[in-house]
Amino acid sequence: MLKRIVNSLMCLSCQGDLSFYDKDIKCVKCGRIYKIKNGAVVFHEENTKDQSDSFIFGLKIFLKKHPKLFFFLFYMLGVFTGKTSKKAIEHVPRGSLIVNVASGIKVIREDVINVDLHPFLGIHIAADAQKLPLKNSSCDAVICEASLEHIKNPVPAVQEMYRVLKNGGLIYIIVPFIQGFHSSPSDYYRWTKEGVKELFKNFEEKELGIFGGPTYAFTSVLREWLAIILSFNSEFAYQIFSLVFLVILAPFNFLDYVFSRYKSADNMASSFYFIGTKKSKINR
Repeated sequence: MLKRIVNSLMCLSCQGDLSFYDKDIKCVKCGRIYKIKNGAVVFHEENTKDQSDSFIFGLKIFLKKHPKLFFFLFYMLGVFTGKTSKKAIEHVPRGSLIVNVASGIKVIREDVINVDLHPFLGIHIAADAQKLPLKNSSCDAVICEASLEHIKNPVPAVQEMYRVLKNGGLIYIIVPFIQGFHSSPSDYYRWTKEGVKELFKNFEEKELGIFGGPTYAFTSVLREWLAIILSFNSEFAYQIFSLVFLVILAPFNFLDYVFSRYKSADNMASSFYFIGTKKSKINR
């Protein structure tokens, strides 16, 4: 995979071209060397010390090392009714440069390049979403699922996605609206439907809809509330109860196959998805 994309990568120090050097990758202009770890080119080392829900965050890290178990639990406990990234890119030809920013370990399609802060197995580029080591207008499509809320400054990250996309290139995004705090390693933002439009105003909107519906939003808030009152101010007990009620309330989320279709569901959606294309002119 790295051999296929190395010509689209650039040095973060001087924007020079990169080439393979021994077992690593080297900038041909300034000589900076980028290590390859677990099959990923490392442009950034993740700092995971700021999370406040440390037990749950640690559990996420453990599960991400076991992808089959992680995604089995993910799809068993959550019901999402919006268009998926796999569906959104199905018309993008195989062999195109498709980048999944802040991807985690998810494999959307075998030709999608996974970019994440941490070089888990399955990650191709370990990099900060605000400093993508990709050349201008090099990507045919960019995906970013449920990750912008974890970035301190999401606007520069969106600007980076705009920069690396070709004119007319596809962008697919999922952002949360009504959800409780969840670290990765921290959590900063939520967006209304109008907020999503503002955040992606420099892209031509193709679709904007509910990904996680009002029932999922309701059960998320309810489990957090129950965990708070039953924990008696114990942070560890709170995290345990939150996981317990996540499982107990999960079956109710299937109601969203009906309720997500209601016109007023936008007012209490758990999350939204956005599909757009890069405009040639930026709105200021």
